[in-house]
Amino acid sequence: MSAGKIIGYIFAGIAILFGVLFLIAAFDGRPVAQAISNFIIAAVLIGIGVVIIIAIKMREPKPKQEIIQKIDVSGDIAMERLKCKNCGALLDKDSIKLAEGAIIISCPYCGTTYQMVEEPKW
Repeated sequence: MSAGKIIGYIFAGIAILFGVLFLIAAFDGRPVAQAISNFIIAAVLIGIGVVIIIAIKMREPKPKQEIIQKIDVSGDIAMERLKCKNCGALLDKDSIKLAEGAIIISCPYCGTTYQMVEEPKW
């Protein structure tokens, strides 16, 4: 938890605590005008505390979603070793990435990056 969040929670707790104290003071037999003003101050302080807590919760990062896309290829596929078209090195599964619908090959040996193009079947 970051220091900003901790400070925010402390301020929210203090505001809610003072709001509860003013709320208790509003009902202890004081004159009506003072009771109403204590009640309004209590509502404002509790509201500020709640708004601070909501603001802290809304700023928390959302969990990262991983999207897995199934690639459906046409025709029969035979497994073969993939080689870099620049240096001829054998590539593993970590060398292949899918970016924006295109298959990108990155050779860890020569550093070449290129897009894999599917040849027509006819």
